[in-house]
Amino acid sequence: MKIGSLQGALLVFAAFSQAQTVTGLPGSNPGDRLNQQLLGERPENKKSAQPRVVVFPGDRVIAQFVDGGTWKTSMYFVNLENHSVSFQVLFFRDDGGDLSVPVLGQGVVRGLNISLDTAGSIKFETAGLDRNLAQGWALLSQSTNDSVGGMAIFGQHVAGAPDQEAVVPIVSQYDNHFVLLFDNAGFTTAIALANPTTNSVSIPINIRNQAGQIIDQRQINLDPYSHTAFTLPDTWTSTAGRRGAIEFLTSGFGVGALGLRANGGTFTSFHVLENLNWVTPPPQ
Repeated sequence: MKIGSLQGALLVFAAFSQAQTVTGLPGSNPGDRLNQQLLGERPENKKSAQPRVVVFPGDRVIAQFVDGGTWKTSMYFVNLENHSVSFQVLFFRDDGGDLSVPVLGQGVVRGLNISLDTAGSIKFETAGLDRNLAQGWALLSQSTNDSVGGMAIFGQHVAGAPDQEAVVPIVSQYDNHFVLLFDNAGFTTAIALANPTTNSVSIPINIRNQAGQIIDQRQINLDPYSHTAFTLPDTWTSTAGRRGAIEFLTSGFGVGALGLRANGGTFTSFHVLENLNWVTPPPQ
């Protein structure tokens, strides 16, 4: 389903799990010094702390890319190395073929060659003028493990309404066991998935309610370089009117994934979650 479907009417559902509990802490507790203790653990001399680069070699996938039909995408990149870097940004359709898009100042292209000096950064954006929506994903292709940071921003312009936009972070191409939180009780959750490899991937899926119980099992198959994006309640009706977490177990190399959340005419994006230690039962 196209990302434009996220602009549908606001869905209102009443049913949701009450299996978990949350208890508030009223008033204040002056004796609670946890935060002060944590702050006290910081080095007194900040210069002695070693900086950490939070961009990893596997962060290559922009899991949602759109242009046309009131939408356009902007991209930003920065060189985090102390030497010049070169890389490509390649665009792919849902079926894995080349996606040709109009990039301002470049014409209609299927990708871009980019070179950046030390600490250099760049922005480019699509024209967004075509009446028809083109959807897919993008890959940051490098022959080295140089650290390149960046993000994409897809936005929508509709006459008479405020412009809307959401950030699409560059995510890892190695994600193979991850979780998507979903909230379809008054909102609409969607997901975008991209296969950044030359091999087909199979993704068994466990849909869990808020109590952690598996209420449905599905599977997604992605051909090489292919992509899919869809709203959960339309595709997996077991998630309609519910909140919970969806577990993805990808075979092989991994995929790039991104969560999307809409509420009527507004939308945002969010990360999937990794480092989980769930014991997953075999498919029934």
